[in-house]
Amino acid sequence: MSFVSLGGDAGLRPTFFELVAAEKLMPSLKAAVLYSLSVYAQRRPALHRLLDKEDELLFLLSVLLDRQALATSGGSFAEGLYGLRRAPVASGTSSSAGSRQPLSSTERSMSLILLTLVPFLRSKLDALFHRQQQQQRQQSQPTPWHQQQAPAAQRGGARSGDAPQLQQRWRIAAARAFVLLYPWLVAGHEGARFAYQLLYLLGRTPYYSPGLHLLGLEVVRVTGQEAMQQEQERQRRRSERLSRLAAPQAGPWLWRLLRRSWARAGHLAADHTRSTLILAVFAFKLLEWWYSSAEQRLGDPKALPPPPPPPPLPPVGVEAGGVQLPGDVSACPLCRRRRTNPAMLATSGYVFCYPCIHREVEQAGCCPVTHAPARLEHVRRLYQGT
Repeated sequence: MSFVSLGGDAGLRPTFFELVAAEKLMPSLKAAVLYSLSVYAQRRPALHRLLDKEDELLFLLSVLLDRQALATSGGSFAEGLYGLRRAPVASGTSSSAGSRQPLSSTERSMSLILLTLVPFLRSKLDALFHRQQQQQRQQSQPTPWHQQQAPAAQRGGARSGDAPQLQQRWRIAAARAFVLLYPWLVAGHEGARFAYQLLYLLGRTPYYSPGLHLLGLEVVRVTGQEAMQQEQERQRRRSERLSRLAAPQAGPWLWRLLRRSWARAGHLAADHTRSTLILAVFAFKLLEWWYSSAEQRLGDPKALPPPPPPPPLPPVGVEAGGVQLPGDVSACPLCRRRRTNPAMLATSGYVFCYPCIHREVEQAGCCPVTHAPARLEHVRRLYQGT
């Protein structure tokens, strides 16, 4: 198999594993933030409100980090930590190192949307899908017998409100269509991502993901010259900002002093944010490993034995319409012959022939020995090991 060269300088093209590591950094950072908030919320109950809005909180955090990274280094926050940035692709091929242009304002904005808003909407749609799926499962379960006779009068009175019923039917139909189509959309998206990653790994395309192809951008390494230029540009902007704040036109000297101190504090925080967040992720992974192994070591010797099973339900007797148990424990209580293809009724624990108990439960809806209510899903086949 021959591989196609994608650019003028192959050394500036990041490896597949570097891009995967950069892609997995933000989920680890989000997990570390949630873990820290959950631990601190045990002392400050007011923080539970933030945990209830974890998607929105992580969305704002991603916007702040990626917006700053795109403005300064031309890449996402995770890409910047690995010395990577985004660059336009000219005519479907990578440009050389000297002709790579910085991102335009439109490309930075669209990159920020794909990095932050798309994952946020995906998390919301996933949560909506699970809620709708759970509601449909609950609605598909049979209604208990004591609730089936009550709505008779309600059905007669509900005929006057046809409009609300029509709206409810449309909502149910839309929810069912969403539950049916959403997995296919997710599968298509993940399949496209896998295809692009495979082609990138084989050297067939400069695009690592469909989003980068849509924007016409590729991920490249930051050269030493580009890093020096970025640092010089950053220092120049900071000096110009401090000079404007120190000018007499900026206001009284005390106000100028406060603003310059605040600007220097912001610069200091920006310089150390990356190192702090990397240490936070590392500490989170270390604590996660430490506590999981410690809990396993402490929990294994002190594991409590399983509780004993509850006592079996007594037979109701022949006088009450029940089935008398045979004297032979290997015989079926229904057909009185030796059990073949045995099956247990989970609501009572008695064992019958599978065809006998399936027919009985389907017709009577209860155990023939104890009269305990049962459904067909309570019939469990038994298999004997060799």
